[in-house]
Amino acid sequence: MPERTRSGRRASRLETAAGRLTAAERSSLDAIFERLLQSALDDLGTGPSPLEVELWASQLWSIWQRGYLVDNDPVAVLAGGLIGYASEHPGHAAVMVLEALAAVAPEPYRDQAAEAARALSSSGAAQPAWAGQVGKSEPTEAWLISDPIDDDGVSVVVGFDGHAGADTVAIYVDHNLGGMAQDAFVIPVSVGKFMDRLRARGERRAHRPLDLAEAAARWRAALEVTDLTVGPLVDDELHVLRALLLSRLAKMPTRGKVPTPPKIDDQARAALVRSFLSSDDASQLAGSHPQGQETVEHIAWQLARFSLDYVVGTPLRFSPDMVQRFCLDWAPRKLALRDEAFSLVSEVLSSWIRFVGRRRGIPPSAMQEAVQAVPQFTPEMIRLSRDPGTWGPAKTIALALQDRGIDLTNAATVEELVDQAKPGLDLSATAPDGTSGRRHGRAYLRQIV
Repeated sequence: MPERTRSGRRASRLETAAGRLTAAERSSLDAIFERLLQSALDDLGTGPSPLEVELWASQLWSIWQRGYLVDNDPVAVLAGGLIGYASEHPGHAAVMVLEALAAVAPEPYRDQAAEAARALSSSGAAQPAWAGQVGKSEPTEAWLISDPIDDDGVSVVVGFDGHAGADTVAIYVDHNLGGMAQDAFVIPVSVGKFMDRLRARGERRAHRPLDLAEAAARWRAALEVTDLTVGPLVDDELHVLRALLLSRLAKMPTRGKVPTPPKIDDQARAALVRSFLSSDDASQLAGSHPQGQETVEHIAWQLARFSLDYVVGTPLRFSPDMVQRFCLDWAPRKLALRDEAFSLVSEVLSSWIRFVGRRRGIPPSAMQEAVQAVPQFTPEMIRLSRDPGTWGPAKTIALALQDRGIDLTNAATVEELVDQAKPGLDLSATAPDGTSGRRHGRAYLRQIV
């Protein structure tokens, strides 16, 4: 059997990994790969630091990872294709590209690039000066940087060092977005110098040394939340650094765990709401509304659920950023209140912030920052609350049931209604504008109480 040509072998690899490509598509890819090799001579051949090489490869990987090709995996086509193309076009540029990818690319592409680079070097292709240093840094120490009052997120900072010198890599974990990795940075200074600079700035930040295993666990958990989120609201820098982050994470311990704050169970939540309702903060809120007490209690329960279940971090915190998220997302979507009752939301929210702030013992000035944010978002909150398009299914059903005269503040009535709703039963709820939402009964009714 005649030996298959190199281009034929590469075409076969691409088709196996990513579906069948036409001759025109392979030709277009070859042109792209050739331009990448040429650009590597400018970007990687002029004495870059090993960290700059990692950043170059990580940014390239981020483009592939976010790409889209009809009926094909863009990583398989572009990453696998470039490795194959470089391995079959020996030269200094090809070795540089392969060495760079071998430093940060995830498996199996890391091994493929490293193997191809070794093969080209053994055949006489010149290696770049940085080849033996890139991707060799090891973790040294870690720190956790936080805001003890608002606690909107934490920075998990890890120092690395090696023959190429020291650098610092960090991931910002956003507590208001469920603990996802929201941003990242890398700087070519040691973690010790970075922490010295942070202390010199004198900001309201707490910092403590972190075990490397726990730091790794925090990185993994945050990146996993980001991956599980549809359309995550993350900074572009996180995408650009993703491959570099994962390559550094692979060198960190795997045995660590992320500590979890103590849970507040249903009984403790009920006691918390009762304590709020009997406090000076809430005592004057119910007087101007016919069903004021029930409305205030409903809002208080939603505030507790929002601060304990929707966000993570310090229990019962309520930062200015949380005020915005509650007013523009949670309240319009969750609070089953009509206009006249919705007018109480901003007052209850302000009183709740003071109440939980005193329980946490935070400075009055910090409480006031969050309280002052409430009127900024109140008009938009009320506007959104009137739009059925923003309502969640539980709210849609609850308002429809209220319109039918069912008292949802009566626990016995609600339990009877839930018991009567067979599993899988569809409940049709009609919004004020005539639109309807069909949702399954029990699961959504349970959200009302």
